[in-house]
Amino acid sequence: MAITSRDPVTGRAKSTQLLINLFPRSLRFRFNPHRYAIEKFVAWSARDLKPGAKILDAGAGPAPYKYLFSHAVYEATDFQKTSEHIDFVCSLEKIPRKKESYDAILSTEVLEHVEHPQKVLDEFFRILKKGGKVYLTVPQSWKLHQEPYNFYYFTKYGLASAFREAGFKKCHITPKGGFFWFLSDVFRFNGLLDQYKKHRWLYYPLKVIEYPFTNIIIPFLCFYLDRLDKEKKWTLGYLVVAEK
Repeated sequence: MAITSRDPVTGRAKSTQLLINLFPRSLRFRFNPHRYAIEKFVAWSARDLKPGAKILDAGAGPAPYKYLFSHAVYEATDFQKTSEHIDFVCSLEKIPRKKESYDAILSTEVLEHVEHPQKVLDEFFRILKKGGKVYLTVPQSWKLHQEPYNFYYFTKYGLASAFREAGFKKCHITPKGGFFWFLSDVFRFNGLLDQYKKHRWLYYPLKVIEYPFTNIIIPFLCFYLDRLDKEKKWTLGYLVVAEK
Protein backbone atom coordinates (compact mmCIF):
# COMPACT_ATOMS: atom_id res chain seq x y z
CA MET A 1 0.00 0.00 0.00
CA ALA A 2 1.36 3.36 -0.99
CA ILE A 3 2.20 5.95 1.64
CA THR A 4 0.37 9.15 0.72
CA SER A 5 0.21 12.74 1.89
CA ARG A 6 -3.17 12.14 3.47
CA ASP A 7 -4.04 12.67 7.09
CA PRO A 8 -3.89 9.25 8.83
CA VAL A 9 -6.99 9.92 10.92
CA THR A 10 -9.40 11.52 8.46
CA GLY A 11 -8.09 10.21 5.15
CA ARG A 12 -8.17 13.67 3.61
CA ALA A 13 -5.38 15.43 1.76
CA LYS A 14 -3.40 17.35 4.41
CA SER A 15 -3.92 20.66 2.63
CA THR A 16 -7.69 20.07 2.79
CA GLN A 17 -7.50 18.95 6.41
CA LEU A 18 -6.17 22.35 7.49
CA LEU A 19 -9.59 23.87 6.81
CA ILE A 20 -11.50 21.06 8.52
CA ASN A 21 -9.28 21.43 11.61
CA LEU A 22 -10.78 24.86 12.22
CA PHE A 23 -13.84 23.03 13.57
CA PRO A 24 -13.92 21.30 17.00
CA ARG A 25 -12.98 17.61 16.86
CA SER A 26 -16.43 16.62 18.12
CA LEU A 27 -17.94 18.35 15.09
CA ARG A 28 -15.44 17.72 12.31
CA PHE A 29 -16.07 13.96 12.08
CA ARG A 30 -19.66 14.72 11.17
CA PHE A 31 -18.25 15.98 7.89
CA ASN A 32 -16.78 12.51 7.37
CA PRO A 33 -19.26 9.83 8.50
CA HIS A 34 -17.03 7.02 7.23
CA ARG A 35 -14.17 8.08 9.46
CA TYR A 36 -16.58 8.77 12.31
CA ALA A 37 -17.78 5.14 12.21
CA ILE A 38 -14.23 3.78 12.26
CA GLU A 39 -13.03 6.14 15.01
CA LYS A 40 -15.98 5.32 17.22
CA PHE A 41 -15.53 1.59 16.65
CA VAL A 42 -11.80 1.60 17.43
CA ALA A 43 -12.37 3.67 20.59
CA TRP A 44 -15.02 1.15 21.69
CA SER A 45 -12.63 -1.72 20.89
CA ALA A 46 -9.97 -0.15 23.11
CA ARG A 47 -12.44 0.11 25.98
CA ASP A 48 -13.48 -3.51 25.41
CA LEU A 49 -9.88 -4.65 25.87
CA LYS A 50 -8.78 -5.49 29.41
CA PRO A 51 -5.72 -3.72 30.91
CA GLY A 52 -2.50 -5.56 30.12
CA ALA A 53 -4.00 -7.46 27.18
CA LYS A 54 -1.71 -7.96 24.20
CA ILE A 55 -3.01 -6.56 20.90
CA LEU A 56 -1.61 -6.60 17.37
CA ASP A 57 -2.49 -3.73 15.04
CA ALA A 58 -2.32 -5.60 11.74
CA GLY A 59 -1.71 -3.32 8.77
CA ALA A 60 -1.19 -0.38 11.11
CA GLY A 61 0.26 2.13 8.63
CA PRO A 62 1.18 5.22 10.70
CA ALA A 63 -0.47 3.60 13.76
CA PRO A 64 -2.94 6.45 14.38
CA TYR A 65 -4.79 4.49 17.08
CA LYS A 66 -1.84 3.53 19.25
CA TYR A 67 -2.69 6.19 21.84
CA LEU A 68 -6.03 4.48 22.52
CA PHE A 69 -4.28 1.32 23.72
CA SER A 70 -1.97 2.78 26.36
CA HIS A 71 -3.56 0.40 28.88
CA ALA A 72 -2.60 -2.63 26.76
CA VAL A 73 0.54 -4.21 25.31
CA TYR A 74 0.37 -2.78 21.80
CA GLU A 75 2.31 -4.09 18.80
CA ALA A 76 2.02 -2.91 15.21
CA THR A 77 2.92 -4.56 11.92
CA ASP A 78 2.68 -3.69 8.24
CA PHE A 79 4.14 -4.90 4.96
CA GLN A 80 6.77 -2.17 5.14
CA LYS A 81 8.18 0.24 7.72
CA THR A 82 5.43 2.83 7.38
CA SER A 83 6.29 4.65 10.63
CA GLU A 84 8.50 4.47 13.70
CA HIS A 85 5.62 2.75 15.51
CA ILE A 86 5.89 -0.44 13.42
CA ASP A 87 7.37 -3.20 15.60
CA PHE A 88 7.96 -5.70 12.81
CA VAL A 89 7.40 -6.02 9.06
CA CYS A 90 5.61 -8.98 7.52
CA SER A 91 2.94 -10.23 5.16
CA LEU A 92 -0.32 -10.74 7.03
CA GLU A 93 -0.58 -14.10 5.31
CA LYS A 94 2.40 -15.27 7.38
CA ILE A 95 2.79 -13.45 10.69
CA PRO A 96 6.05 -14.39 12.48
CA ARG A 97 4.47 -15.09 15.84
CA LYS A 98 3.65 -18.31 17.69
CA LYS A 99 0.16 -19.77 18.05
CA GLU A 100 -2.04 -17.99 20.57
CA SER A 101 0.28 -14.99 20.99
CA TYR A 102 -2.34 -12.23 21.22
CA ASP A 103 -5.48 -11.42 23.15
CA ALA A 104 -6.78 -9.24 20.34
CA ILE A 105 -6.12 -8.07 16.78
CA LEU A 106 -7.05 -4.71 15.34
CA SER A 107 -7.28 -4.35 11.55
CA THR A 108 -8.84 -1.24 10.03
CA GLU A 109 -9.45 -0.92 6.27
CA VAL A 110 -6.74 -3.48 5.45
CA LEU A 111 -8.42 -6.68 4.24
CA GLU A 112 -9.33 -5.18 0.85
CA HIS A 113 -5.62 -4.61 0.19
CA VAL A 114 -4.44 -8.23 0.53
CA GLU A 115 -4.55 -10.71 -2.34
CA HIS A 116 -5.67 -13.65 -0.20
CA PRO A 117 -7.95 -12.38 2.59
CA GLN A 118 -8.92 -15.89 3.71
CA LYS A 119 -5.26 -16.68 4.45
CA VAL A 120 -5.04 -13.50 6.53
CA LEU A 121 -8.09 -14.44 8.61
CA ASP A 122 -6.64 -17.93 9.05
CA GLU A 123 -3.46 -16.33 10.44
CA PHE A 124 -5.48 -14.10 12.75
CA PHE A 125 -7.20 -17.19 14.12
CA ARG A 126 -3.86 -18.98 14.59
CA ILE A 127 -2.13 -16.22 16.58
CA LEU A 128 -5.17 -15.40 18.75
CA LYS A 129 -5.59 -16.92 22.17
CA LYS A 130 -8.78 -18.82 22.92
CA GLY A 131 -11.46 -16.22 23.66
CA GLY A 132 -9.44 -13.58 21.82
CA LYS A 133 -11.12 -11.09 19.52
CA VAL A 134 -10.57 -9.55 16.11
CA TYR A 135 -11.71 -5.95 15.73
CA LEU A 136 -11.88 -5.33 11.99
CA THR A 137 -13.28 -2.76 9.58
CA VAL A 138 -13.67 -3.20 5.81
CA PRO A 139 -15.38 -1.31 2.97
CA GLN A 140 -18.29 -2.58 0.91
CA SER A 141 -18.60 0.44 -1.37
CA TRP A 142 -15.72 2.83 -2.03
CA LYS A 143 -13.58 4.20 -4.82
CA LEU A 144 -10.44 2.48 -6.05
CA HIS A 145 -7.59 3.57 -3.79
CA GLN A 146 -3.96 2.74 -3.02
CA GLU A 147 -3.77 1.14 -6.46
CA PRO A 148 -2.79 -1.43 -7.51
CA TYR A 149 -3.20 -2.87 -3.99
CA ASN A 150 -6.98 -2.73 -3.95
CA PHE A 151 -8.24 -6.27 -4.50
CA TYR A 152 -11.64 -6.75 -2.83
CA TYR A 153 -14.73 -5.21 -1.27
CA PHE A 154 -16.90 -7.18 1.12
CA THR A 155 -20.54 -7.88 1.87
CA LYS A 156 -21.71 -8.98 5.31
CA TYR A 157 -22.41 -12.44 3.91
CA GLY A 158 -18.90 -12.80 2.50
CA LEU A 159 -17.42 -11.67 5.82
CA ALA A 160 -19.52 -14.11 7.84
CA SER A 161 -18.47 -16.93 5.53
CA ALA A 162 -14.78 -16.04 5.65
CA PHE A 163 -14.65 -15.78 9.45
CA ARG A 164 -16.57 -19.04 9.79
CA GLU A 165 -14.13 -20.70 7.38
CA ALA A 166 -11.21 -19.48 9.50
CA GLY A 167 -12.72 -21.14 12.58
CA PHE A 168 -14.35 -18.25 14.44
CA LYS A 169 -17.52 -19.28 16.23
CA LYS A 170 -18.84 -15.82 17.06
CA CYS A 171 -18.94 -12.97 14.55
CA HIS A 172 -20.91 -9.75 14.99
CA ILE A 173 -21.12 -7.56 11.87
CA THR A 174 -22.45 -3.98 11.89
CA PRO A 175 -22.84 -1.72 8.81
CA LYS A 176 -20.94 1.57 8.65
CA GLY A 177 -24.06 3.62 8.08
CA GLY A 178 -26.50 3.47 5.20
CA PHE A 179 -27.34 5.25 1.96
CA PHE A 180 -26.83 8.81 3.18
CA TRP A 181 -23.38 8.09 4.64
CA PHE A 182 -22.56 6.39 1.36
CA LEU A 183 -23.78 9.47 -0.50
CA SER A 184 -21.62 11.67 1.73
CA ASP A 185 -18.45 9.91 0.58
CA VAL A 186 -19.51 10.13 -3.07
CA PHE A 187 -19.63 13.91 -2.76
CA ARG A 188 -16.52 14.22 -0.59
CA PHE A 189 -14.24 12.22 -2.86
CA ASN A 190 -15.89 12.85 -6.21
CA GLY A 191 -16.71 16.52 -6.10
CA LEU A 192 -18.42 17.93 -9.14
CA LEU A 193 -15.14 19.21 -10.54
CA ASP A 194 -12.83 16.37 -9.53
CA GLN A 195 -13.40 14.60 -12.83
CA TYR A 196 -11.45 17.29 -14.65
CA LYS A 197 -7.83 16.17 -14.49
CA LYS A 198 -6.45 18.12 -17.46
CA HIS A 199 -5.89 21.85 -16.91
CA ARG A 200 -7.23 21.43 -13.44
CA TRP A 201 -5.96 24.84 -12.36
CA LEU A 202 -8.65 26.44 -14.57
CA TYR A 203 -11.29 25.02 -12.25
CA TYR A 204 -9.75 26.12 -8.95
CA PRO A 205 -11.98 29.25 -8.61
CA LEU A 206 -15.06 27.05 -9.06
CA LYS A 207 -13.59 24.48 -6.69
CA VAL A 208 -13.47 27.10 -3.95
CA ILE A 209 -17.20 27.61 -4.42
CA GLU A 210 -17.94 23.89 -4.63
CA TYR A 211 -15.87 22.74 -1.67
CA PRO A 212 -18.10 23.97 1.20
CA PHE A 213 -21.04 22.09 -0.31
CA THR A 214 -19.33 18.79 -1.23
CA ASN A 215 -17.07 18.52 1.84
CA ILE A 216 -18.95 20.28 4.62
CA ILE A 217 -22.64 21.07 4.09
CA ILE A 218 -23.79 17.93 2.22
CA PRO A 219 -21.79 15.46 4.40
CA PHE A 220 -23.05 17.18 7.54
CA LEU A 221 -26.67 16.85 6.41
CA CYS A 222 -26.11 13.24 5.30
CA PHE A 223 -24.68 12.40 8.71
CA TYR A 224 -28.05 13.06 10.34
CA LEU A 225 -30.29 11.97 7.46
CA ASP A 226 -28.82 8.49 7.59
CA ARG A 227 -31.14 7.51 10.42
CA LEU A 228 -33.90 7.40 7.79
CA ASP A 229 -32.26 4.35 6.18
CA LYS A 230 -33.32 1.35 8.24
CA GLU A 231 -32.03 -1.43 5.96
CA LYS A 232 -28.53 -0.02 5.32
CA LYS A 233 -27.89 -2.09 2.23
CA TRP A 234 -26.12 0.89 0.64
CA THR A 235 -23.40 0.90 3.27
CA LEU A 236 -19.81 2.08 3.16
CA GLY A 237 -18.70 -1.13 4.82
CA TYR A 238 -18.73 -3.10 8.03
CA LEU A 239 -17.43 -3.19 11.59
CA VAL A 240 -16.65 -6.72 12.72
CA VAL A 241 -16.04 -8.26 16.13
CA ALA A 242 -15.12 -11.94 15.85
CA GLU A 243 -14.24 -14.15 18.80
CA LYS A 244 -12.13 -17.30 18.79
